[in-house]
Amino acid sequence: MCGRYSFSKKKVPQEHRFTSKLEGLVFSPNFDARPSQQMPVILPEAAKAMMATWASPEKEPDGKPTLPFNVRQENLLYIPRFRELLPRHRCLIPVDGFFEWKELEEEEEPEAPAPAPAADLGLDLFGNPIRSKEEKARSRKPKPRKQKYRFTLKNEEPFGLAGLWRESLNPGTGELVAHFSIITTQANNAVQPYHDRMPVILTPQSEEIWLDNSLAEKQWYHVLQPYDAKQMKVMAIDEAESIWGNYVAPALNSK
Repeated sequence: MCGRYSFSKKKVPQEHRFTSKLEGLVFSPNFDARPSQQMPVILPEAAKAMMATWASPEKEPDGKPTLPFNVRQENLLYIPRFRELLPRHRCLIPVDGFFEWKELEEEEEPEAPAPAPAADLGLDLFGNPIRSKEEKARSRKPKPRKQKYRFTLKNEEPFGLAGLWRESLNPGTGELVAHFSIITTQANNAVQPYHDRMPVILTPQSEEIWLDNSLAEKQWYHVLQPYDAKQMKVMAIDEAESIWGNYVAPALNSK
């Protein structure tokens, strides 16, 4: 799964393969990109990248999103609306990192003393005992604490994620609007301790294959593989700081 990522044009080296594609494209650095936001995408046979919205708000008759924020690699050839996009609507999403969260193991707390007997507040309309605010608060389970993790390449250079894109008509303006989705695959050894899915990261060579419309389906589908875990790194980060691009260690280390 990939529900957040980061990308800043300022972090793209001048000699990087994305530089010419992004030239002239105006957008703000986004250190916590999420579905519904506009981000750059690179299309086959296009000299320049374009801005597109992550995920489509449109729904299918069965209520499922026409283009969700993630598409499982295993479903590409079996779900008709995705299969129809594959021949001419593959794209590359430039990023410099993506994020996952993991629940922290909570330390066992000493058993609290038994609460005093509750005052009798009578019954509600359904015959259930009416509980006080204090009782409701005690019975509420606290939300589990989660640690945010950032995944990058070891060399910390920007990289490309495999994706699909499509255009739809904005009913309000009558304009065509582009949307994109990130393709996910099984997690490699670097990501697996945090999540069982990961975005498809493409190497520079597999990017060329993925964006080549002259190749056969078997050739570009073959590049949708888990990335080499040895070429990646992960770090626990402070969530509040990371939204501003400050990838610092959290105050409390994860377990």
